[in-house]
Amino acid sequence: MVFNNRIKEVQKIVYNGFKLFFDSIAGFLGYPDVPGMPIFPLDPKAREQLTGQDLLPKHITDIPPNQAQRPETLTEALFGTFPYTMPVEKHFYEHKAEGYYNFYVENYSNMYFLPDWLSGYLQIHFNITVDHSNLELGRDVFFYVILLYGAIVSIRTTLFWMLAINPYTFPWVFAVDFVDWIYDGLAGILPCFVGIDLVPTFLAMLIGKITDSANHLVFTMPFLPSEGNKVKMLIDGELKDVVQFHYLPYLWYKYPIPMNLREFWYSQRPDILNFMEKNYSQFGINFRPLLSSSEISPILDSTNSMDSILNSSKEFLGIL
Repeated sequence: MVFNNRIKEVQKIVYNGFKLFFDSIAGFLGYPDVPGMPIFPLDPKAREQLTGQDLLPKHITDIPPNQAQRPETLTEALFGTFPYTMPVEKHFYEHKAEGYYNFYVENYSNMYFLPDWLSGYLQIHFNITVDHSNLELGRDVFFYVILLYGAIVSIRTTLFWMLAINPYTFPWVFAVDFVDWIYDGLAGILPCFVGIDLVPTFLAMLIGKITDSANHLVFTMPFLPSEGNKVKMLIDGELKDVVQFHYLPYLWYKYPIPMNLREFWYSQRPDILNFMEKNYSQFGINFRPLLSSSEISPILDSTNSMDSILNSSKEFLGIL
């Protein structure tokens, strides 16, 4: 009986000690003035903020390509189908109120954009506005370069298991030179597991992630990424979350519009020029191109010829 009472006393001491410990931590975190998580569905706005991103679909890519894709050439039959880029599709449209350079992309949870400062720098200093095919080409080249490097890493990893091959002989030494500098740099960071080096596995995962991420990058020229509006659109009878870019791009308001674009409007698309001047002339933006030297020369010639005619007429009147 005395022993049982002693146990109860110890239990009470331990309980009070832990209660004091946890109460002090809870008080430091603001207890009891903590509202806690919002109660669903009584707070739909908070629910949208917390779970909206998780409810978005993912942009799915197939790297390597889907096995359902059949080879079409002898090379593909021998070595497999070749990977290709699968970027997020942009849908362009024209609207009588919004203008001619509007587009939207479906909103994916794993989609991302360039930072505003980088997108603005490319547009201003490299004249990349409406036509950004060079950026798309650069992304594709980057995609295939990373895939090629991944193949070299795979060859170098295979050489670890081929004891009959000396990796420091030609042509295997090229794979060693391309890859071993990364192995040496990560050797002291990633430990070995049951005698197996984890660096090749980590490097293969990193290459795959970088390659796949290239498909989720969206270029928003001539808009800045922050100009996108997350709205819902009815597309093919289905309500979808999209990011919409429309109206006048901010950079066209803050900086002069590129000359080649204004010349294109003036010479080939007067409808776009008229729309811009009609809807945005109050901002003091110059939508018309400056006269080039080829356009100025005929005007100067006509002016000189007119002056000569006037001088001849004066001389003739003086004689009379």
